[in-house]
Amino acid sequence: MSRRRQPAVLRAHHGVLAEGDWVRWQSETYSVVTFDGMRVQLAPRPGSGLPLVQLPLPVLAAAGDFAVLDATGQPVEHAELPDWSRLEGINSDAAREARIWERHVVEVETGLLPGQPQDATPRPGYGEKCTLIERYKTKAAELNAVLDFDVSWHTVQRKRLQYQKDGVWGLVDKRRTRTPSLYGRTDPRVVDALMTVIDGRAGKSAITATGVFVMLRREVRSLYKGAVTVPPDTTLYKLLDRLGIKVKDLSAPTRRRMDLTNRPAPPFSVTTALAPGEVVQIDSTDLDVKVLGDDGQPTSVELTAMVDVATRTIIAAVIRPKTPRGRRKKNRQRLALIASSRSAARATKAVDASLLLAQGLVPSPMRAGFSPQVHASASDLPYEQLLEADPRMAQAAARPVIIPDMIVIDHGSVFAGQAFFDACNYLGISVRPARRRTPTDKGIVERTFGSVKSLFSQYVNTYTGNDISRRARTLDGEPLFNLSQLDDLLQQWIALGWQNRPHDELRNPYDANLPPLSPNQMYAACVQVAGYLPIPLGREDYLRLLPTAWVGVTDEGIRFKNRVYENPKGELNEYRRRKSGLGGKPRGGWELRYNPYAPEQVWLHDHEKNTWVEATFRHQHLIGAPWTQYLWDVALAEHVARGGDKDDDLSIAQALAELLERAGRGPEESEAAVVPDGWGPVLPAPTTRVFNPYAEPSEGELDGDELLLSDTGMYGLPGPADLSRRAAGGDGLFLSPAVTGAGSWSDEALQSFKDTYFDDLPPLEDESENRREPGTAGVEMTAEDLFRSMEQPPED
Repeated sequence: MSRRRQPAVLRAHHGVLAEGDWVRWQSETYSVVTFDGMRVQLAPRPGSGLPLVQLPLPVLAAAGDFAVLDATGQPVEHAELPDWSRLEGINSDAAREARIWERHVVEVETGLLPGQPQDATPRPGYGEKCTLIERYKTKAAELNAVLDFDVSWHTVQRKRLQYQKDGVWGLVDKRRTRTPSLYGRTDPRVVDALMTVIDGRAGKSAITATGVFVMLRREVRSLYKGAVTVPPDTTLYKLLDRLGIKVKDLSAPTRRRMDLTNRPAPPFSVTTALAPGEVVQIDSTDLDVKVLGDDGQPTSVELTAMVDVATRTIIAAVIRPKTPRGRRKKNRQRLALIASSRSAARATKAVDASLLLAQGLVPSPMRAGFSPQVHASASDLPYEQLLEADPRMAQAAARPVIIPDMIVIDHGSVFAGQAFFDACNYLGISVRPARRRTPTDKGIVERTFGSVKSLFSQYVNTYTGNDISRRARTLDGEPLFNLSQLDDLLQQWIALGWQNRPHDELRNPYDANLPPLSPNQMYAACVQVAGYLPIPLGREDYLRLLPTAWVGVTDEGIRFKNRVYENPKGELNEYRRRKSGLGGKPRGGWELRYNPYAPEQVWLHDHEKNTWVEATFRHQHLIGAPWTQYLWDVALAEHVARGGDKDDDLSIAQALAELLERAGRGPEESEAAVVPDGWGPVLPAPTTRVFNPYAEPSEGELDGDELLLSDTGMYGLPGPADLSRRAAGGDGLFLSPAVTGAGSWSDEALQSFKDTYFDDLPPLEDESENRREPGTAGVEMTAEDLFRSMEQPPED
């Protein structure tokens, strides 16, 4: 008679309660009598004197002390469900072998192969009268004879026990699924020494992998005295690959290797914020773009931006020219407007961080030339609601106003000044410095900078790239934007490009299948909950964001940075030769606020009356045009180089006016401006005298390449040099018809002007003639010689 198998449900691992089982409930032992739908009837153990119990099955299972008991009265421990899906990740031959073993183990266990009806007759050797040992031996002999296995009955026994414990996964040959060691057979002590050597080289000069292996053998020999053997270099190369260390990174630049070693250890956390302004990150970076500086010299640009974590909005962004401190090379003096031997360093300053705050707290205004699509009404912002709360939004660009609650900064010099912390304290903003050399503390703004460079900077014609190895050899012939033009382009791109571009991190947390949102869309969703409270910044608020100096007031006025400031209305009279009364300041100085980007005015603060007195540079009428502190330093260097006094602000103002005049009429837009990036070839000096219509009378030969001019650029309004040469010939002043109001040039008038332009002009003198010995005659240059020399390249 064949043995009847139990139903599969009664042989399940979990969640089955059958009639006859013993259970524990309310500290008593009961047996399961019967089931009636979702109700179960329990009988107490004999002699307990307890009545029969009938209760819902969920109530029984939810009891705190409920347990199914075995024959000894102990709770039954159910095995974990086997993970059948793991077979999909192993070798197909190993999985097929496990399935074959499963069939044979099931036959040993039940007497029947899988898939046969329950009333089938077992094969000889697997009947009910056969013991397990007999079945093991029968199955081992069968496998050896039919499938050409070489197994003993002990192997069959072990397979059956593994199958009962782990299911089909217990039948898999674990030699085929063994996880290889990360280091292979290399001694772990060698691995530790290798990591020590590599970590120790992070901030030092780059070396090759062979050099690292030599240092490794020295390290192991000094630590273990020959007790540990270092494998050959071929094995060490494989070990580096297993450790995730690229050979080329060992000889990479020092900065890159330090960044690699500074990578945080997993698991990586995510910076989260639930409301706009909850967490704001600020940082600075090179924009990788060349611009025409205010001194006429191509210069790099530094970007300082403030990014909101919750919405990924670029709240504010300022760009500043960046010039390294040091001596300029000779080939970099060609386009300079002055010949100073040393240039002061420029970059983003502490005042820029304060001005960045002020810019982010008010709506970004529309500028002349902006596209209508930049306006806030054409964006996804809730324009009507924002306009009702803040009338300034009527002329605002599509960039939301976000008031920071906490700002994360690094330890850069831009944020190290007290002015930035005072401004944040004044505005009620908390500041949290990031850990040193831990850019991951402000990883969102760092990643935003990478997006700005890839989405904006690389499309600017003077893009240089972030790595000198990827930089163009030269940017000859590329017109350079000035700083204000590039800033206009950047502000437009932020409103049109960045704020409307879907961001992968801005997804609906309740439905990940929805498309990602843009920063403006995310702000529109958050502002419905967080609200918007405009902060009106007045004149005094802006003044308090400016840097501070402490000065005295003399009869001459306020002397500050080699300049004298005066109030024409006499409002400084009560402060002359008077101390402020603040004992902590030297010589009783008064609080002075100034803007290095607009030094025409300064503001004196009277702490007793809490009033501000505006003072203007006394020689501003000589300069006229806007200027900066950097241009003043350049003019000061030029004046001192000529033997002047650094305190003579009148002469410095005149030099600054001349510098601005030269920068204002500067090169034509069609000229070639060579960017001094160090890659361009050094061309020999031209042997032919080249006429420069923009040169001063005292200017000598050009230092470097000849100045390329457009064909019509020569025939505009003559510059100061041409005017002086006309005066020498008897003509006191010459103006074109366009300047005198006679209208534009006609073709006949233009041609006539070209033909007669050099008539009655004294011949050009070569400075080399002035250095000749007396009695040596010079060679005159005619107009035809001039045009011919401009058409031909200089001779080597």
